[in-house]
Amino acid sequence: MNSFQTNAILMGVKLFKKSLFINRTETLTHRLSFERLSNFVKFPAYVKRNNIQYAGLEACWFTPDKSSLDKIIFYLPGGGYCVGSCNTHKGLIGRMARAAGHPIIAINYRKAPENPYPAAIEDAVRVYKQLVEDGYKNIILSGDSAGGGLALATTMVLRDEGFKLPMALVLLSPWTDLTCSGDSVTRKKDRDALISPELLEVFAKKYAGKEDLKNPLISPLFGDFTNFPPTLIQVGTEELLLDDATRLTKKMKASGVLVEMELWEGMMHVFQWMAGLMPEANDAIKKIGAFINRQITVEEA
Repeated sequence: MNSFQTNAILMGVKLFKKSLFINRTETLTHRLSFERLSNFVKFPAYVKRNNIQYAGLEACWFTPDKSSLDKIIFYLPGGGYCVGSCNTHKGLIGRMARAAGHPIIAINYRKAPENPYPAAIEDAVRVYKQLVEDGYKNIILSGDSAGGGLALATTMVLRDEGFKLPMALVLLSPWTDLTCSGDSVTRKKDRDALISPELLEVFAKKYAGKEDLKNPLISPLFGDFTNFPPTLIQVGTEELLLDDATRLTKKMKASGVLVEMELWEGMMHVFQWMAGLMPEANDAIKKIGAFINRQITVEEA
């Protein structure tokens, strides 16, 4: 059963949903709405933010006061490949850094429709390779929604190039199928407080352009997960992308990947974004921190 705070917040998000995305196709309106919504979530204590330029992109380090550099997390903010930024996700990322006790670098990768596929992947791969070149040995790659799909696509590119892979993946409500063929996209359309099938379709078209939506680098669900690192997937039972996560988990397990999937009862899409307001989101962030700290570093192996 959801907490009282959670039920109240879910109701508020549902009521605010129409005004957030009142214009279904105008990207600038979506971006401004998302930035406004992010003001509801406070930045956590005991974490410092440092905005920088890294590998030619706007980026931000989130460093907890009690921090170890034996691991770092590379975070890709979600937002349908069209919206979202280090700023919109600052509360979530800051709490992840604090829970894990390790710094996180997040980037503002290029967005559609101005920069459709493959711009986001090019940016993520370039930053990851720069991190490795700069001496970071134990990198955990993470992202939510489209950022989760981007993390998977980035790992596919790195693997196919024979490059050093992330030590683990942490995926929050990953968008893995831009064809939106999962049954939950329609089954949960009146249950997910945040997103709608129509919005997913708009974002998918803007990102993919004329490319095939079944391209594994656009919809990683249709790809190969051989030799992927250990993966944590968190997903809410009331969200449109529930089947994106469950099908991904099944396919990764079939490929021999060590994957943990957590089903969070009654939760909407990327509920962890509400950490600091929702007890369940706080608990999920703690579990992410525990998973990260269970991963064995190069020096420990």
